[in-house]
Amino acid sequence: MDRLGFYEVRSEMSLLSAMQLTSAASLLIGLLFGIIVVLFVAISVLLIYSLLMISVETKTWENGVLRTLGMGKWSCIGMIIAQSFMFVIPSILCAYIASIPILI
Repeated sequence: MDRLGFYEVRSEMSLLSAMQLTSAASLLIGLLFGIIVVLFVAISVLLIYSLLMISVETKTWENGVLRTLGMGKWSCIGMIIAQSFMFVIPSILCAYIASIPILI
């Protein structure tokens, strides 16, 4: 092999072998963070839904009076949607503002 000019080359990547030891831990941490994010999203959706349901149930009398005075069905639905945006938009803005220091 020496006469043909072929010399065996061996390379060692110590950084790669060190990273393989931590890859399982990083995958586990990423999975845990993903599960936590899904739980937070589910809890926030349930919270907003319960706030809307409580608001609609407490205003049943007012909505009945508005319907009696001539408010249409779609106007009532639009009023409930506008109220839901009043819950959602400030929470999204606060989440973005709170995430800026974390992302930096």
